[in-house]
This record gives sequence, C-alpha cells and structure tokens, in this order.
Amino acid sequence: MRRLVLLIVLLLYAAPAWAVKDVVNTPHNLSTSGPGPFKSLNIDQVCVFCHTPHNAQPQGPLWNRQLSGQTYIEYGSSTLQAFPGQPTGQSRLCLSCHDGTVALGALGNLPSGMVNDLQSTFLAGRSNLGTDLSDDHPISFPYDTALQAADQELANPASTGLPLENAELQCTTCHDAHEKDIVPFLRRTTANGELCTTCHVRGGATWDWASSAHATSAATAGGANPWSERKPAWRGNTVAQNSCFNCHTPHNAATPPRLIKDQEENTCYLCHDGTVAATDIQGESIKISRHPVEITPNSRHDATLVENPLSMPLHAECADCHNPHGAKSGPPMVSFKPSNPSDPDHTTPPLANASIRGVSGIDANGAVKAEIDFQYELCFKCHGVPGDSACDNQRCETARALNMTRQDGVYNIREKVISGTPGLISYHPIEINDPSNNNEVPSLRPDITLNRTSSLIYCTDCHNGESSVAAGGTGPDGPHGSNFGAILAKEYTFDPKISYSSQNYELCYSCHDESAILNDASGFPHRLHLVNEDESCIGCHDPHGSQKFPHLLNFLLTAQDGSQLRTITGTGGFAEPTWQDDGRYQGTCYMSCHGESHNPETYND
Repeated sequence: MRRLVLLIVLLLYAAPAWAVKDVVNTPHNLSTSGPGPFKSLNIDQVCVFCHTPHNAQPQGPLWNRQLSGQTYIEYGSSTLQAFPGQPTGQSRLCLSCHDGTVALGALGNLPSGMVNDLQSTFLAGRSNLGTDLSDDHPISFPYDTALQAADQELANPASTGLPLENAELQCTTCHDAHEKDIVPFLRRTTANGELCTTCHVRGGATWDWASSAHATSAATAGGANPWSERKPAWRGNTVAQNSCFNCHTPHNAATPPRLIKDQEENTCYLCHDGTVAATDIQGESIKISRHPVEITPNSRHDATLVENPLSMPLHAECADCHNPHGAKSGPPMVSFKPSNPSDPDHTTPPLANASIRGVSGIDANGAVKAEIDFQYELCFKCHGVPGDSACDNQRCETARALNMTRQDGVYNIREKVISGTPGLISYHPIEINDPSNNNEVPSLRPDITLNRTSSLIYCTDCHNGESSVAAGGTGPDGPHGSNFGAILAKEYTFDPKISYSSQNYELCYSCHDESAILNDASGFPHRLHLVNEDESCIGCHDPHGSQKFPHLLNFLLTAQDGSQLRTITGTGGFAEPTWQDDGRYQGTCYMSCHGESHNPETYND
C-alpha cells in the first residue's frame, strides 16, 4: 500500500520525469530511512511529511502539512524591476518547513499507529530561511515579457526551460523537491553559473559576462578552500566553476540587496587578498593613503548603472571602479611603456583597460556616461563632478591636513585638466585629443621618446600603488592604496620647505630629468630654490593644472609647515603672486616668498 501511495504522488507531482527522481535519498526524506540531519525515529513512511492520499489541504498536490501563517519581509533593491509579494503557490508549501516556524511534524494526517516525534523539531542552519526573505532570491512575482522589457538583463521566460506557476517565479522554478543528483534540489547545476545565467543575461556596450574574469578564470587557492565556510560541497574549486557564487548567494545573504555574500569589499577580498587572485588588493587597503572602501556603509553604494555621479553621496567601493560582471585582466594603464598592438586590450592613453570597462563616469564636458571609454572619465566620477568647487580639498586628505590653498582657487580636477574649461592655461594632458599646450618642455628625460607636445598620459601614471607596475614593481595596479600621500606611485613631498633630496621628487623625475631641472634648462633658477632655499616643487607648481599661468604655475598661497602657516603673497603693486611671461625661457616674478620680496625678479636662459 505504501508503495502504491508513493507511486501515485510521484505521478501527480512530477509526471514527465518521475522515474529519475529519488527523494528517498535526499534530506527531504524525514522518515527513519532518511540520510539527512533531521529525521524521525518512528515514522517509516517517506512521503507522508508532505503528501497524503486523503483529506489533503487544497493548496498543493495532496498536501499534508500545516501552512505557516507568517507575514514575510519581502526582497527589495533599487535594481529590482519585479514586484515580489507575499509568498504564494508552491513557495508557501516550501516555507511550511523552511521559514523555521512550523514543526517538521506538523502534519494533517499521521499514519495509523505511528508516533509523531517531530512535533517540536524545526529546521535550523542554512535550510532555515526565517520569515525575513529580504536576504533571499525574490519569489512570487510575475516573470513575463513585460518584466523582460523592463529589465533588459533578463532572458525571455519562454526560453529558460524552467517551470513557472501561473506565470510566476516560485521556489520550484529553481528547486525540485525530489531531485537527488543536483544538490541542493536544483533543476540545473550552478557550475559555471549555468542556473543563474539561464535567466540573468549580463552584458553592455563594452563588456559581457561570458568573457569576464569571474566567468573564465581557472584560478584556485592552491588546494585550499578560498571560500571558507561559504563554499558548500556542491560549488566548484575554480573561480570559473564557482562563477556567480564567488560573490552572490541566493539565500541568507549578508548584504541583502543583490544578494551579496558579505560586506562589499569583504566579498571581493575572499579572492583578492592574494590567495586566489594574482595580487593582494586587500593589502593595499591598509596603506597610509587609499580609497577608503572599508569606511563606506553599503547603504551609500548602489549598483553601477543606478548611481548618478551628479547626485550620489560621496563614497568609494570596489564596484564604483570595477564592474564585477565584466572586468577582466588587462595591461597596466601606464604611459611610456611598450604596448602590443595585436592585443585587443592593449592600452594607449587615455583608453580604459579591461579591468575598468563597464562602469559609469563623467566625460570631459561634465555629462554622465553609463560606460566609460577613457580612464579619466572614471576618475571624474568623484573628482570632476560639475559644480563641486571644493573637490580636491574635501577629497584629498593630504591637502586638507596641510591647509593647502592654491592661487586659482580651483579644486575640481576635471576643471584643472580639460582645456575646454574657461580660464585654464596649463595642465598635465590626460584628455583624448587634448595634448599639452606647452611647447617649452626642456626638462623631459631623454629616454622618453614620445612626442613631447602631443602625447597623453594616464592619471595612474602618478596615482597608483608604490609597488605597482607604474612604480616599477609587480604589485597590483591602480589607485587602491599607497604608502605615499595622495595615493602616489612614487615619493613626492608635500612639505613646502624641505632640504633637497632627489628621493623627495622621485615622482617628478619619472618623466622630468633631474639634471635638466638643477641645471636650469628652462631658464628659471630651480637649483637656487630647490637646493639653496629648500623650497619644494609644490610651492610654485600645481601638478594637475592652473587657471592662472603656464607651466603649471599656481602658487601655493598657504601651506602648513609644521606648526607654522607659510604664505606666498603679492608684492609692490601686485595684490597676489604674479608671474609674467617674457618670452621663451624668460619670465618675471612679483611676489613675496621664502623670506624674500621679488619686486620684481627677472630670469632668462
């Protein structure tokens, strides 16, 4: 008789493929023969914990369980186009065990002569979803062509081959309660993201999931388990095999919106701490100067295509610079290094490489771009927001700590380096089709063979880790962190008065020739100021650009020198420091600085 009941139930519940199901050998077998951690010591019937042939509840196929009367907290996020409601249909049946409020022995019909010893036993651990479903994949919403039209990254529901219930996605869309081989009760394997990518189709104009590092990398942790307790037995051992589950989990997510495993940067550090990924990004986060991802609450960060750089709260998170669904390895973004033209990902300033493609930014005109083409557009996302006149001082701890104020009063980096900015006179050239306007560059190193008046550079030529390729090392590329201020690749003193040492200007000397500087090749007495007067480059030159004078001259009006606030002022008839161009390699200064009054001071070659 028991075998007959089992046969009938299987036919009703999964008729097309009942013969290949094996609920007996799954944790859903709560009888005495069950292999799972929860099972009866008395009841030997397998199907009775869900089904009964007589007097069944009307909600499901011969349903034998008490349903939960709970009100659930539903999943939600700013990127969700669907509208999940309270659980309906077969999801309610699943939750009659999996919300942890109904005992496993809460049956409608108990087999005659059996002792119900599970009346006070509830699911625990991973299988207990609780009544807060905000950290679980959304359920009980229509998955139809209207939703697909609203969310272009969803597949047509008719093409997925996964079952819907009355056109709604339910727990049973992904799970089959009788499935033994694809644990945990899945209709398709999660290996290489197969189950997830059945519905989720990720891609953009400059990126796609299928070719991304997280979808293709064969990296492992050398035999260790890189995902700790977050890696159940059914997951893969390589990044590609683990795929979506490297970062996401469909149930009990630590960061509910978008079902992220952990706080955002900690999720990235599961691999990017040097154990799986080739370089240690987490190690950069503890350096003196860094993008402070660790202090940014998750609530301030939203998905890449939702955040509006013009209005979002100031913050820094990994996904602000990297699209985890499209990023892949690419050559370092460093100028003056040979690139391979046959490599489709080779970089020439200011092109963005593959590691930052697919993220939003702000272009040279201050307009938002959904996907950047050039590196500087990513930097402008925070450091070039239109109308943000205090950008540099507010966002550069070094400048703020040293009380630095520049003569032109412009601290928005985009307005300091884009030639279309009214009043801008000189700048380090980073914008496409916008080379330097300065034809007086006698100090460039002789081994730099670029066109000295038409070539471009990257922001990361200067702003990078001190162990990065830009600094001549082998560490991670990019402005993650540095032991030099302002996330600089090499040492550059912010001290306005300091005894001369070439080490203090190592960053400048990456491109500029020290001997040319000290031999006054430009006509200006650099040696006198740097060596004799202990003045530093930063006192006269603004490395980003100047709206006052050529040659990056933008005098530092105030700067903290220990306990003393140093100043540079105008002199004579000049209310502010003034430099006058007298021709090639010639000029006149009107100012009071380093204890002397230049009223005027003229130099020439």
